[in-house]
Amino acid sequence: MAALTATAPARPRKLLASRKTRVGILYALPVVVYLLVLFVYPIFSTLFLSLKNADGSLTLHWYADALTGVNLSVLFTTLRISAETALLSLLFGFVLANAISRLKPLWAGLAMLIVVVPHFISALVRTYGWMILLGDKGLVNETFTGLSVPRAPFQLLYNELGVVIGTTSMMLPYTVLLLYGVMRGVDRRLLAAASSMGAGRVTIFRRIYLGRGRGSRRR
Repeated sequence: MAALTATAPARPRKLLASRKTRVGILYALPVVVYLLVLFVYPIFSTLFLSLKNADGSLTLHWYADALTGVNLSVLFTTLRISAETALLSLLFGFVLANAISRLKPLWAGLAMLIVVVPHFISALVRTYGWMILLGDKGLVNETFTGLSVPRAPFQLLYNELGVVIGTTSMMLPYTVLLLYGVMRGVDRRLLAAASSMGAGRVTIFRRIYLGRGRGSRRR
C-alpha cells in the first residue's frame, strides 16, 4: 500500500516530463484560454450578477420574481412548448430515420442530404418560408380550402401552434441524424425475424431499438 502511495504522485510528474505531453498541453492552452474567457467567464459573471441586488448586496429576490406571477406562467409555457417540440421531433424523426435506414446507401445519402441541407439555411429565410406556407393565403391553408376542410383557413401563425411547428422543424434534423445512426447499425435480419414471429411495430421498436440502447449502456 505504501509503495502504491509513493508511486501515485510520480505518475503525473512522469507524464509532464514527456516532451510529447508538454507540446500537447502547449497546443491546447490557447483553446482552453479561449473557452475560459469567452464561455466560462461570461456564464459565471451572469450567474453572479443574478445574485446581486441594486445596491450590490447578495439577494435571491430575482429568482423569487422569476417563479411568481407572469414570469412563472411564461416559464411553464416555455417548458410545455419544449416538451411538445421534443415529442413531435422524436415522432417524426423516428418515422423519417426508420424509412431512410431501409433505403439503399445511395438513396439514403440523398434523403439525408434533403433532411440536413435546410438546417444550413439562414433562420431568417426559414422563418419567412414558414410564414409563406402557413399564412392565411399560404399553401397549407389554400390546400385545406380547396379540399373544403371545415373551418379552413386555420390560424397557423402568431400562436403556440406556429411556434411548435417552427421549433420542431429546427430540431428535426438533429433527431433524424441521431436516430439514423442507431437504426443503421441494427441488423435488418433481426427486424425481419421479429416480424416473422408475429411482433408488431411497437414491440419491435421497444424490444430491438430501445432494448439495444439499454443493453449498450449496461455494457
